[in-house]
Amino acid sequence: MKTKNKSVNLKKWMTAGVASALIVSMLTACGGGSGGDGSTKTAGKSGQATDEAAKPFRFSIMSPFFAAQPPATDDSNAAFKELEAKTGVQMDVTFVPGTTYDDKLNVTLASGSLPQVMVVTNNKIAAVINAVRSGAFWEIGPYINEFPNLKKYWNDQVANNISVDGKIYGIYRDRPVARKGLIFRQDWLDSLGLQPPKKVDDVYNIAKAFTLNDPDKNGKNDTYGLAISDDNLVNDATGVLVTALGGFNQWGIKDGKVTPDFMTPEYLDALKLLKKMYDEKLMNQDFGAIKGTKLKETINQGKAGMYISSIDDANTSHSDLFKLNPKAKIGFVLGLEGPKGVKLPANSGYFGVFMFPKSSVKTEADLKKILAYFDKNLDPDILKLFAFGVEGVHYKTENGNPVFTNEQLWADQVADLGQLRIAPSDLAWPTESEVMKEVKKLYKEETPNAVANVIEPYLSPTYAERGTELNKIINDARVKFIMGATDEAGFVKATEDWRKQGGDKIIDEFTQEYNKAQK
Repeated sequence: MKTKNKSVNLKKWMTAGVASALIVSMLTACGGGSGGDGSTKTAGKSGQATDEAAKPFRFSIMSPFFAAQPPATDDSNAAFKELEAKTGVQMDVTFVPGTTYDDKLNVTLASGSLPQVMVVTNNKIAAVINAVRSGAFWEIGPYINEFPNLKKYWNDQVANNISVDGKIYGIYRDRPVARKGLIFRQDWLDSLGLQPPKKVDDVYNIAKAFTLNDPDKNGKNDTYGLAISDDNLVNDATGVLVTALGGFNQWGIKDGKVTPDFMTPEYLDALKLLKKMYDEKLMNQDFGAIKGTKLKETINQGKAGMYISSIDDANTSHSDLFKLNPKAKIGFVLGLEGPKGVKLPANSGYFGVFMFPKSSVKTEADLKKILAYFDKNLDPDILKLFAFGVEGVHYKTENGNPVFTNEQLWADQVADLGQLRIAPSDLAWPTESEVMKEVKKLYKEETPNAVANVIEPYLSPTYAERGTELNKIINDARVKFIMGATDEAGFVKATEDWRKQGGDKIIDEFTQEYNKAQK
């Protein structure tokens, strides 16, 4: 398959979906009498077999969620029931908090009792690689062309990024390449007469103003500039600052070798900036102890004025803020200017992979039924369901377009159902919010400025086996450096420990794979 252009025209998806719907309608109209449950029945002994065939296919699935509570998966959630009805399946869903998902995944893999579908957030860790190589998961690459929507969705570059030994063992969850930036209180900027951040230095200057200059005008010293959490520091904040300063996106090439970002001066410069903000109390002092939704709660409670994240969070994560303060405004930027121009970390083009264990998906026929569910995810009515929910419950139609009537209910019931589906990351709707229109505009504009992680398609056996353990050395040293518990020499010693305990071998293995690919 050749690489497809990832730009998505809604009309293209609609055409295929409407045609499919018309065919189904025609077949239904031409069929036999309809039973009370909506299934088509025929007379005689074949009726029982027909009823069996008409039963929804049932499968189990495990997925992370990122809100305070997971969406309900029973009759109380009209969106979930509609999803099952429209896709012709029944799902037994295990939702796991995103902050503990990888731990749960490892325990589940070790137990041998696996759901039929599992979101694997990192398919390059040792447990997953070993399971793949032992034949524990279905290879699904050969089946993609059998499903028209999946075939249209497929991007060979992203598929290459998730591949193991050149083969595809799951369906990637499409994400924009250029996505991580700064989200901030625009109304606080306005009240202080400040402009949105353009350069790295602006992050410090705005954080200082948000802390010292009473941006909410309540006469109290009760705000601070930058919100950080432990997982946000690892996943978002460090990468945005390092790449803006001209450094690598996790891994790059230095002196002919694949090199981690934390062995570069740009990385230390980013840590020094964060330490300066920590020392001056321009960021939360408990950043090393909080995770997950706690980060955005600081924004929504009116305590913090800025954080580093995927900029689409500006559209989905602040309903509690607007309840508390209806006059609040959220702004965002994608990419900061540094010595090499505007830069930001490139995503891999996906976040997580749906994988299918052979121990629980026992036949090719069952695998194809599950793949059919994901193919139906891309039908226009399912795309609309995830975007707006159920008509009469979450939205109404005005002038032919959906308009939200209860966005909080949508956030509670529909938003994290999106973890159970695939969709093109740049799919646009005529009535989507102005925020999302601007977000998607920036996705496209800033993609050329996104710095790639050079190791994305490659495997290092040592990194797969020991990467999590070794990363902890750097993650702990990073937090200690920002908090002043260690100095620059202490951080450099941590990098040397990383190298001695297996890091040098990881560098050699990745360098060999990288050099092979350049020939």
